Order: sequence, then C-alpha cells, then structure tokens
Amino acid sequence: MKKTLLLSLVIAYAFASTAIAVTLPGYYPAEGFQRTGKVDAVYADEGRIVIGDISYQISDSVIVRSLSSKNDSLLRVRKGRLVGFRTSGGRVIEEVWLLPSNYKSRARR
Repeated sequence: MKKTLLLSLVIAYAFASTAIAVTLPGYYPAEGFQRTGKVDAVYADEGRIVIGDISYQISDSVIVRSLSSKNDSLLRVRKGRLVGFRTSGGRVIEEVWLLPSNYKSRARR
C-alpha cells in the first residue's frame, strides 16, 4: 500500500513539474525562440552582450520580456541568466525573453 501511494505521488510530481516547466506567458513565442543561451557578460555602455561565448550588439530599440512583464528593463539581463533572443542583421539583438532556469529548449528540425 505504501509503495503504491509513493509511486503515485512520484508520478504526480513528475507530471506537475513538467507542466510548470513549460508554462510561459502568452507573449512568449509559442513556436520557441530563434536562439537561446546563457548570458556570459553584459556591456551596456558598449551596447553589446555576450551569450554562449558569442558577442552580439544590442539594438537601440531592444525589447526585453520577462515572466512578469511584457516590457521590462535591460537591467534584468544579467550574467548567468538563461535567455531566448531574436536577432536581425546577424548579430544585432532586437528582442530578449528572460527564461526560467528549468527551461528546456526544443530541438530544431
């Protein structure tokens, strides 16, 4: 009886944590992100950011989205944060989404 109850709780927890991990606000792209990565450094005074060892320019009109706000501050983008982002012109970031630490990106086909 105890084993059955414990197994049921473990399975329920697994389903619940999976559901929590994929719940993103409606203003996050349903089809996933153009790119994702961990922020290595932010050089706001130079207008650039390093994500996954690649340096990107930050657009003057960059849009930052967080789980709590559709329009947030670039100051929320810090070293170590997991982000999704959209670029234009190669290495110019136009839009950034702050992601939860347990976010799993979908494999592109």
